[in-house]
Amino acid sequence: MPELPLSPADLSAVLAPLPGARPLPARAYWDEDVFAFDQAEIFGRSWLCVGREDEIARPGEWLLAPLTPAGILVVRGADLAIRAFHNVCRHRAATLLEGACGRLAHLECPYHGWTYELSGALRSAPHAPPGFDRGAHGLSRVRAGVHLGFVFVALDPGAPELERAVGEAPPWLARPELRSLRRGRRVEYEVGANWKLCVENFQESHHFPRVHPALERLTPCDDAASWGGGGGGGPWLGGVMELAPGAETVSTGAARGGRPLIVPEADRRRVRDAMLFPGLLTSLQPDYLLTYRLTPRAPDRTFVVADTYFHPAAFAPGFDPGDVFAFWDGVNREDRAICERQQRGVRSAGYTPSTYAMVEDGVHAFDRLVARRYLAALGARTA
Repeated sequence: MPELPLSPADLSAVLAPLPGARPLPARAYWDEDVFAFDQAEIFGRSWLCVGREDEIARPGEWLLAPLTPAGILVVRGADLAIRAFHNVCRHRAATLLEGACGRLAHLECPYHGWTYELSGALRSAPHAPPGFDRGAHGLSRVRAGVHLGFVFVALDPGAPELERAVGEAPPWLARPELRSLRRGRRVEYEVGANWKLCVENFQESHHFPRVHPALERLTPCDDAASWGGGGGGGPWLGGVMELAPGAETVSTGAARGGRPLIVPEADRRRVRDAMLFPGLLTSLQPDYLLTYRLTPRAPDRTFVVADTYFHPAAFAPGFDPGDVFAFWDGVNREDRAICERQQRGVRSAGYTPSTYAMVEDGVHAFDRLVARRYLAALGARTA
């Protein structure tokens, strides 16, 4: 287990009730050893979302998740089962596939031609020695599963079963109709900030008036309320916001433009956000779903995959969600910029964590999840 250069006293202060709690120590956001711990003991031991089930709906369809240097390959088999493997040939370690996704009949190493079935079994190994046991040299498996239409993988073979690990999801994400949504666009980008700063930013809305004035006009922060995180330590945290009078959705024109609702009629004027610890962020709008998948790359760099999903009936002639895409392109740029300013600030000798604002209960709930992981590691180290 990586060493953690953090004080139990500082971490315990995070767990105090909100009025007297103190945020995580500054080095939690920039220290290389803390980052190594986050990689190994948080992301390395959690079920991580790698996409939606519909992305690999047909046999042979695959996606490559950037969770390791070589990537994790997730593929739909001929038997329709979803499996995941390390994207590494068992012969001389060349990566099997490059890119984000595709479809193929089998897997073939570009270096020496070892080929594998979609099940991961080794089909052929040119020039292998006599008696070579192909059955013992299939691709290295990674656990995979599907929950709520999302595809997850676990790098840790000892992780709890998926549904037990992710716990009870917010009720608005558990509706079976959401599993049929279709992706309208994917955007990938990097934020020059620690992954925890990115999640904390998602967990509060009182920065809207200064950072996102356009978003504040449509979902005023004074009308926001948190969901979950009531001290139970569950992996889901969320919040609910009301649309401003006259707004039908969050977009440049604030109108749905004929896009079908993907929520019940009673929720047509609400936005519901939810974070699954450690790195899946979701925002359910009346007519579309946003998801953000965070992968830490360095103490001060986080890779983000942002997807937008719509009702299948929306994809008719004339469908143009450009008003949604343009709006969130602007908001995401604003979030990147403010998180990067934070990252520069946490390295300053002039910064010492002080307090949470009383409207930052969502941030506090997330930090409590992190602090518990850190304290457990410190306890194990000293036991």
